[in-house]
Amino acid sequence: MGHLQASKEISWTVVDALDPSDITISHIFEQIVSQRSLQPSKGPLDDLESIFRWPADINAIASSTEYFGASGSDLWTSADTQNSRHTTLSSLSVSHHPNVTCATEDNSVPPFNPSLPDWMILTAPKISCWYSHVSAIRQFIGRVNTTPEDVAVFLEDDIDMERDIEIRMRHIWPSLPHGWDMVFLGHCWSNESFYSALPSSQLYDLPTRSHIHPSYSPRCTHAYALSLSGARRLLQHLRHPPFAYSRALDQAFSWLIESGRLRAFSVVPSVVIQRKVLSSDIFPGSGVGSAWREHLVNGVFGA
Repeated sequence: MGHLQASKEISWTVVDALDPSDITISHIFEQIVSQRSLQPSKGPLDDLESIFRWPADINAIASSTEYFGASGSDLWTSADTQNSRHTTLSSLSVSHHPNVTCATEDNSVPPFNPSLPDWMILTAPKISCWYSHVSAIRQFIGRVNTTPEDVAVFLEDDIDMERDIEIRMRHIWPSLPHGWDMVFLGHCWSNESFYSALPSSQLYDLPTRSHIHPSYSPRCTHAYALSLSGARRLLQHLRHPPFAYSRALDQAFSWLIESGRLRAFSVVPSVVIQRKVLSSDIFPGSGVGSAWREHLVNGVFGA
């Protein structure tokens, strides 16, 4: 990341990720299990789904400039909550919680089955990733003297980007409609050109042009931008107790977009990609992560 920062003359704030072995992970797992125990153990799926409700004030809070206080799953990891449970959790493993499955849609939790794929098993690294991104988003929201026009870009630490990313963004960024929440600068496991591209400047003439498309079902969290209202809207969804930490974070992003909860867009082709040179905690059995591979035209680390 140091080479990337020096090459692009970019300044950023580093937010350290939470170690998957941290005791905080066990606190969060305990809360997830507790939340799921509140659901009826039997009954039609439609009945279970009808119990779930998103908070009615999400849009109002997203567009507000009022203080964004702690609520929902934020309270799961507060100092008082953790201290009160320290003795209870001291004997728990903080890295292995078997048989906890990932939810789908709003709050559909499948029963554990040994044949489930790895991406359907909730693990400490998945929880850690969610927690770390939420921490970074909260830093953006909690800054002093924020304005509605503020935008933050979130980058993970194993990325490469196009050398001309500034030129590409300068020409296509004005295409974004008012009220956008999220822009994926890179993605995986989705055809993000599924929807037609937004119109961009006719003066924009690079060997390989990037366009902005309404997001379809993007996965991966290595590079995305949030407007201030989008960050406030996203965080309210991510901390809603029945939904919080319920699956891998990119699966949560994807569902919130598919279900119309977020107004998201994707840059195609990607201008930021994963380098796949470090081992993956999320996919421990696959070396450097999932099989998805993408290439840049002229990346900082090479094409």
